[in-house]
Amino acid sequence: MRILIAEDDLVSRNFLHRFLGQYGDCDLVVDGLEALEAFLIALKDQAPYQLICLDIMMPKADGVKTLKGIRDLEKQYGIAPENRAKIIMTTALAEADLVQRAFAYGCEAYATKPIDTQRLTGVLQKLGLLDDEIVDKEDGAVAEDGGGYFRSVRVLPNYQLEVVMGTGTTIHFDFRSRLNTARFGRLQDEELFQNVETDGNYLIFAKAGKMPVKITAAEFMDLVLVDRRQKK
Repeated sequence: MRILIAEDDLVSRNFLHRFLGQYGDCDLVVDGLEALEAFLIALKDQAPYQLICLDIMMPKADGVKTLKGIRDLEKQYGIAPENRAKIIMTTALAEADLVQRAFAYGCEAYATKPIDTQRLTGVLQKLGLLDDEIVDKEDGAVAEDGGGYFRSVRVLPNYQLEVVMGTGTTIHFDFRSRLNTARFGRLQDEELFQNVETDGNYLIFAKAGKMPVKITAAEFMDLVLVDRRQKK
C-alpha cells in the first residue's frame, strides 16, 4: 500500500510514519502544496496512493483545500469513485466546521490528535486497507512521543473540566449535557466527578466502592467535537 502523510508538525509526522509504516510505503510532506504535487506525480506515474492522511491545519494550503484539490485531480484523470484514495483528516483543534467541510469534499474519516492507534487501526480495517492477519500480528501499538495523550486534568465548578492534552492544547468541557446518558450517567455523583486524574492515556473518575469511569483521548475529543457542532 502506498501512503501519503501530509503533516507540518514534526512529532505528529514521525508518529504517523512509524505507525503507518507497518502497513505500507510512506511518503512524507509538510504542507498542502507539497501534498498536491506528490499526489499528481503519483497519478502520472500510474502508482497512486491508496491512503492519504491530511492535517487540517497546514501552511500554504490547508487540509480541506488540499482534499478538494485531490478529489478534483481524480475526476480529471477519470478515476472511478470506488478506486479513489482513502483520505483521513487529522486535527488537534476539533473544529467542527472544518471537519464537516472535509466530509462534504469527500474524506472517509477523521482522527483527532493525539492519535489513538487502536481506533485508527479500526478505521483502516473498515476502509478495507488492512488484512485481519496483519492487524493481529502488529497489534497496532505504537508508543506516543512525550509519554501520553493527556498532560493534566482539573475539575472546575458545575461539572466542567480543564484538560491539557499531550499536544499542549487546553480544552474546557462541560459534562452537564452528558449526565443523562447511559455512558456518563454515573458522573452525576459529584464526589465521583470531583475525583478525576489522568495516567496519560485515560481520564479516570474513581472513588472507593465505585467502578471507575475511564475516558480515552479519542472519546474525549469526540465529545468536544460533537459539543461544538451542537452549539453552532
